[in-house]
Amino acid sequence: MKNLKMIAFAVAVFAAVTLFGNVETVRAQSGSMEWSGTVDDVVQVRIRNRNAQTRHISGRAYDDANYNFNGRPPRRNANVEVDKRDGRGRVFIVQQPHRRNNFTTIVQIVDSKGGADRYRFRLSWND
Repeated sequence: MKNLKMIAFAVAVFAAVTLFGNVETVRAQSGSMEWSGTVDDVVQVRIRNRNAQTRHISGRAYDDANYNFNGRPPRRNANVEVDKRDGRGRVFIVQQPHRRNNFTTIVQIVDSKGGADRYRFRLSWND
């Protein structure tokens, strides 16, 4: 009787591992996010979950940022890439999403020429 219970338990554990184990690597998620707004000098965009906060660092602050997600943002360590679509300055990733930073991506926009300019960028990822 004891052996039968041990065999039943082993079969149940094997079935659970087969069905649910390694779920994280079953399917990679990809997605993207589009951001646009006016930048005068330096701005950071912090992306976490389905939220993008625009943080004014220096220069004149504008409150016209818009963003739109396509797919779910990374919830695992991922490599995020940025593609600047509009704007005369630099757009680059300061922080990649990782478990240690609660999967937060930070993009920095630097517009060092005088006056403001409209920027638009696209983030894309596979996690």
